[in-house]
Amino acid sequence: MPEVPEMEIYKNYLNEWVKDKKINKVNVLRAKSVNLECAEFSKAVIGKQIKGISRRGKYLIFHLNDAHFLLTHMMLDGRLFFLTIDTKNLQQNEVSQGETLQSEILESSAEDLKQRFKELPGKASVVFGLSDGSVLFFCALTLGYLHYLEEDQLENKLRELGNDPLDPNFNAQDFSQLLEGKRGMIKPWLMNPKNISGVGNAYSNEALFSAGLLPTRLISTLSLAEKANLFNFLVSILKDSISLGGDMEEPFAPWDDFTGGYNEYFKVYDRAGKPCLVCQQTIQRAEVGGRNAFFCPNCQK
Repeated sequence: MPEVPEMEIYKNYLNEWVKDKKINKVNVLRAKSVNLECAEFSKAVIGKQIKGISRRGKYLIFHLNDAHFLLTHMMLDGRLFFLTIDTKNLQQNEVSQGETLQSEILESSAEDLKQRFKELPGKASVVFGLSDGSVLFFCALTLGYLHYLEEDQLENKLRELGNDPLDPNFNAQDFSQLLEGKRGMIKPWLMNPKNISGVGNAYSNEALFSAGLLPTRLISTLSLAEKANLFNFLVSILKDSISLGGDMEEPFAPWDDFTGGYNEYFKVYDRAGKPCLVCQQTIQRAEVGGRNAFFCPNCQK
């Protein structure tokens, strides 16, 4: 599942390529992925300008010029894909060809699109045709969704989320205070979006390893220094992952050779049975809080 780094990279790409564009056409290919009737959703969105894209935890928020928002969550398999059909840079006699191609895409079924564009990261659930001729695909939103919301609806949806770990106003002292008096194991607490938003299995494992803490470590046994250390490692790892391309294998666009660049830097996540990069002991895997935990029994206590 995409976590903070992967969604931050999406946000950055979208602000570079999609911001200020108008949504000219919409094709809802999976009705359950949107919160309105398909025709009603399309009518609400068509003609709106995307003023910018922000992120909160694992959510992406499209800010529209009608004071509404598009809120999307990828959940497990959801992905975005961007296809450039830049009609502005085509010769005058080629512009209509670009517009025709966009229209063809927007009128195609999910099966036809997958056949035509092999690089699509799953079946298209919702497709936007943008004012510059480009196309934005929301793919594999089987569990994920794209909702058109008023401001109060958006606030209600995000109200229960905990602090974003990359919020500049959230620091190690705030993190330590959140842990004060808490019970249970540290890894499930880290992954609970009501505590910290956007941290999932991959980066919770990595942060705990770097901080030298077992995923089963009881919160009540953590010292103030250990809490601060864990927070600092978590933030550092998330920022490193963003700068190196994150963990997602599927590219954002055909030209994207940046996304997924962090995969080779994981020290424990998905490395069960391999030697620890620090002490050479075997990385272990165990179920903790219903999810796989990866750890070094020697480096983590």
